[in-house]
Amino acid sequence: MPLFIPTLLILASAVSILATDLYTPSMPHLQDVFDTDAGWVQLTITLNLAAYALAQLIYGPLSDRIGRRPVLLGGMVGFAAASIGCALAGSIETFILARVLQGLTACAEAVVAYAVIRELYDQAGAVRVYAAYGMAVALAPAVGPVIGGYMHVWLGWRSNFILLTGLIILVTLLIWRYLPETLQKPDRGALLPRRLLRGYATLLGDSPFMTYTLIMALVLGGLFAMLAAFPFLFIERMAVPTEQYGYYYGAIVLAFFLGSLAANQAAGRIGSDPLLAIGLALCALGGGSFSLLVAAGQETPLAVTVTQCFFGLGLGLVFATAPVRAFDVCRAGHGYAAAMLGALPMAGGGLATFCIALLHDDSAWPIALLLTVTTLSAAALYLTVQPWRAGSGSSFTPGGGSLRR
Repeated sequence: MPLFIPTLLILASAVSILATDLYTPSMPHLQDVFDTDAGWVQLTITLNLAAYALAQLIYGPLSDRIGRRPVLLGGMVGFAAASIGCALAGSIETFILARVLQGLTACAEAVVAYAVIRELYDQAGAVRVYAAYGMAVALAPAVGPVIGGYMHVWLGWRSNFILLTGLIILVTLLIWRYLPETLQKPDRGALLPRRLLRGYATLLGDSPFMTYTLIMALVLGGLFAMLAAFPFLFIERMAVPTEQYGYYYGAIVLAFFLGSLAANQAAGRIGSDPLLAIGLALCALGGGSFSLLVAAGQETPLAVTVTQCFFGLGLGLVFATAPVRAFDVCRAGHGYAAAMLGALPMAGGGLATFCIALLHDDSAWPIALLLTVTTLSAAALYLTVQPWRAGSGSSFTPGGGSLRR
């Protein structure tokens, strides 16, 4: 397959991720900018994720109906408009509304990327592409907080959203020029209410598919909880300079990159489920060791970063393998599966950040306990349900046909 197809999807994902990562170093300072508190600032992530999750449930079937390309292009145009709204926000309420609109539009990329990659590659090839996708996309959260921190110090927090808008426009033009349509046969009934309900009901009753999806929801919940809590923990509690925060977070993202690289190299030689099991074990090690660190009163910036590198390493393995296995065992169309696979993990992220906002007490305990609970729960769910016993029972038809056992 031409390399430019995953490259375009990676670029779209990168700017989507930057929508949050660029401004995270500014979050503690937004309390003064908008005369508000940490809970309201953290809601800018929580409600963005909630919107991101819910909209995917429509974008998935819509992409089955009218194609992957128009859904992605429409979403990117709306994403650019919402980013301009963020840059112009004059109150915390307006800023939250603009962030919600960002979530409603940017999520089109997630649905389309999952569907296009799985339509073009077999299982081993898909694992390699998802792993490469993860490695490349990992660069965005690695460099985003670094760039965002310096831009905040030099040009103010609004400059991050001006930069983001320019990047979105550039990527949208490249997609319009180069991304082909991969849906071979549009499903004209994909948006019928009865079909929507039946498609999602089928997935909700599909235990192996839901297990892989909920595993992603739990570990992604931990990741986004970290994203919401760490700026306050590092910058306010540990007195890390705003422009230096990105280096600590970047080390965790580098670990994610290495986990994705390991999955890419192991694809075809080691099964997806063993790689997933290793990833879950590493995530649980990261969460548990963080809580032990806090209990011992040793939560320094370096020590916290080291423990979360285990989490990042495991996350790279999980996100290279869980989507592939979920597609392999699901019993509904690609659009439905891609939407659910994107919506539930993002809903998990939104719920986790809401918990962080609710429990915020200027200590490390809320994030440490939440990471421990989510990672251990993901591992327990995997061992209890044993979704690997479902095998690869679905038949796969490139172009968006149904997946059936």
